[in-house]
Amino acid sequence: MSAPKPKLMVVDDLDSARQMMKRTLARSYDVFDFPAVAEALPAVERADFDAIVTDLRMPGIDGIEGLRRFKEKVPEIPVILVTAFATVETAVEAMKAGAFDYLKKPFEPEELEIVVARAVEHARVKKENAKLRSALQGAFSVHGIIGKSQAMKDVVSMLERIAPSDVPILIEGESGTGKDLLARAAHALSGRASGPYVALNMSAIPENLAESELFGHEKGAFTGADQARPGFFAEAEGGTLFLDELGLLPAPLQPKLLRVLQDGEYMPVGSRKPRKANVRVIAATNEDLARNVKAGKFREDLYFRLRVVPLRLPPLRERREDVPLLVEHLVQKHALRLGRPPLAPDPDAMRALLDHPWPGNVRELEHAIERGLLLARGDAITLADLPPELAAPAQEAANGGEGRYRKARDVWEKRFLEDLLREAGGQVAKAAELAGVHRSTFYEKLARYGLVEKDGKA
Repeated sequence: MSAPKPKLMVVDDLDSARQMMKRTLARSYDVFDFPAVAEALPAVERADFDAIVTDLRMPGIDGIEGLRRFKEKVPEIPVILVTAFATVETAVEAMKAGAFDYLKKPFEPEELEIVVARAVEHARVKKENAKLRSALQGAFSVHGIIGKSQAMKDVVSMLERIAPSDVPILIEGESGTGKDLLARAAHALSGRASGPYVALNMSAIPENLAESELFGHEKGAFTGADQARPGFFAEAEGGTLFLDELGLLPAPLQPKLLRVLQDGEYMPVGSRKPRKANVRVIAATNEDLARNVKAGKFREDLYFRLRVVPLRLPPLRERREDVPLLVEHLVQKHALRLGRPPLAPDPDAMRALLDHPWPGNVRELEHAIERGLLLARGDAITLADLPPELAAPAQEAANGGEGRYRKARDVWEKRFLEDLLREAGGQVAKAAELAGVHRSTFYEKLARYGLVEKDGKA
């Protein structure tokens, strides 16, 4: 069954012009024509039109006023104005009123087709984005943290309980898991949300400048210090300081950071007068700090002072059920920025996204989706559009690891399908929609794991 044609509305008081546009566009669209804006307005509310083409000069309600009224009823609909009396002033007025584009009569049929095609595609992209936003509303999302896995629900639940306090937070997790996002969420949920949020990555500053960067320095404190300079603690006054890659904090600075956490005081380089710090510290690391403490690389007292409330962000491979939600979010995030339609992965591409171990976690997934959107040529992201390393499972199978890999994948996939069916109340069609796959493909998967009867009931 072919997809229904997009719906167009054509408004022109001149019958010959109206019929010409209808003939031109009828090959690709369902066209509904009206001789006046007053007759067209009720139809806009009744039907889901993809675009409107309207004449500018008409008796009664003219095109500009009609444009405004169409936009009042359906703000997202693209409206194209056509007129034989085009001037720069009317064009400017039309665009200010929200016209999608402007055509001067007489125009070639191909010109009309091109402009309408752009308008319909624009409307389609907006509708797809609205669908994605609607889908994401059903996901567990707090300040951009997306997921419905139990692991992420536990993290967010803990975050909501501790964020309002001023105790330090230590966020542990692999690179690319979103530790900065969690820190920003903690700041936004705290009583310091109106204050500054300042982030410092310890890997980005030379060791000999780390103390000055953190605590500032006085004029003449060292060669080249020709003026006093506040540090990151001063910049974060009244707000939150996020120290990323904490494991790289130089040993001489560790007792000085401990002093800030315990006494609320720090000393700028070259100063003999301590400064007060009204700052909440959130730190993050992808290192095993407990092991570093045992190895004598990190102070034990600082470790326990920071780790009053630890938060561990699970790697993406431990919450694969969140991958489809993250993919939807990332498609929505990057499609408009890249000037691309919000294409979903096809079944093979989604299977590869689910199977990949994601050593780079969410950051790696984000890069894969960006690449997929840029390279996709059809109406979906295919396996060929994704990075080559997503073919790793096939390489593993060729190297003899097929049986163990498939067994692990099948266990996870069956559990995922069971969770979807529960969420959909046993309705297979709804579960297929939640999974983002065609209903027939979903039935095949259910049958494979014995989750559907021969008559099609779950």
